Amino acid sequence: MPRYFFDINDGHRLIDASGRQFKNDKDAIARAQVYAIQVSLDTPKVDPERYIAVLNDARAEVFRVPVYSKPEVAL
Repeated sequence: MPRYFFDINDGHRLIDASGRQFKNDKDAIARAQVYAIQVSLDTPKVDPERYIAVLNDARAEVFRVPVYSKPEVAL
């Protein structure tokens, strides 16, 4: 199975050094979407430039998943 890496771009790049194995691009992208939700919950700041880059075994970017923040609620 091919290995995929999930780097987080948040103004600077947090590099995934180990990666994980997935059957194909589609499965890796689905996992990145889960990671994007987790990142948005852990770091809820507003930053429209945040994303998770899905990289293949050659470390070439195959997809970007945006990390959305929970909108602030006005009281």
